[in-house]
Amino acid sequence: MEIKTYIEDLFRYLETFENNYAKFETEAFLQTYHGIIAVFQALRQQRNDAIAVDQFFLEKIKQAPLTSSDLRQLVVQVLITYFESEADTDGQSAQAYTYCRGLRPIRQDIPFFDNHLVPLLFDEGSLNNNLRLKTFLLSELGRYMNKFGRRLQENISPEDFQAMSNPMKILELQRRRLHLGENLITDRNSLEFHLQRIDFFNKLGERSKLCDHFLRQWDYLKTTSFWSQVKGALGLVWGKVRGAFSSFGYFRLTVTQRNPAYILYAVLIVLFVLLAFYVPTKWQDYGDQQREQFEQHSHELVGSR
Repeated sequence: MEIKTYIEDLFRYLETFENNYAKFETEAFLQTYHGIIAVFQALRQQRNDAIAVDQFFLEKIKQAPLTSSDLRQLVVQVLITYFESEADTDGQSAQAYTYCRGLRPIRQDIPFFDNHLVPLLFDEGSLNNNLRLKTFLLSELGRYMNKFGRRLQENISPEDFQAMSNPMKILELQRRRLHLGENLITDRNSLEFHLQRIDFFNKLGERSKLCDHFLRQWDYLKTTSFWSQVKGALGLVWGKVRGAFSSFGYFRLTVTQRNPAYILYAVLIVLFVLLAFYVPTKWQDYGDQQREQFEQHSHELVGSR
């Protein structure tokens, strides 16, 4: 069967990842993974083939400890759980799954994913910081949760969402994107729209580089350049100064308020500092010019005599 070739290639890629990461081909690895998982539905009817694939999986899995690398643990546990859920209809092709489940600190699938695999994915430096792998595996975890796990809370409250750990927040957002669509940020009734409005995504991104990566990838964070921020700040200051001088009554009211007064005083201080440099410089230039004219006039008078 062709799927056995794909399985051999997959475990060869895992060995390369662990022993010679510089030669690891991320996209080829992901294509191999997709080639394997695409056959699972067909194996529901092809029971003899499903049993043979299960045995082949078990042989390959036993060749190395699942803890040899974080990639091996994540990929094998997720892939075999998919295989059992998709292809095993009669309990005859679940030996590889039973073996992998026996190695877990938590036997049940969803609690194991929540408490072990998701935090492993978000560990600092995991998967050699390969963001392409992390993005793919987050999507696979979310896809499994949506299909075989607990029901997605479409109307989850902001309070319940914020009570989650940071990795579970990102997983929840991924699940929502897979189930509800990728334009939730523009839906005024969505959790995402509310969280963006209260600047929650920026705060979440500041806590973790990986969270920041996913949020930017989904366009939940807006990047502004340094100069656009400076321009906006100067525009705000100028607007306040211009408004303050629009009438004497408003000017008097403005300077008695703490924040506007600080802004106005700061502008005035900067203005006087600039004048302190500008006026002496211009006065010196004027003096030099007058001295040159005087000397030139003196030379002319001496020459005329």
